[in-house]
Amino acid sequence: MSNVGRGSGNVAAILGGVLVGAAIGAIAEQAASDRVGIEYTITLANGKTMTIVQEQAADDRVFSPSERVMVQANGTYQRVLPADHLPNQIARPQGIKVVD
Repeated sequence: MSNVGRGSGNVAAILGGVLVGAAIGAIAEQAASDRVGIEYTITLANGKTMTIVQEQAADDRVFSPSERVMVQANGTYQRVLPADHLPNQIARPQGIKVVD
């Protein structure tokens, strides 16, 4: 006579199924959340140093040391972007008075 389906055998089967299901779920979640990333340590024009970790898509550019970049920031979101298109100097707009 089998104990499966009655009493402790049934509980053991359910518990085993729950544990296996939880393990498979954890593995699937980890696989879905794994992403390629890159960490940049940047010294800003004001001398402040910051480290930014960002997801790196296959077609994203990887920056070299000493390359000019800009940091896009909004709340807790930060991203390193190329600054090739930005000028090195700009003229003060007319009508703007700088007050120290």
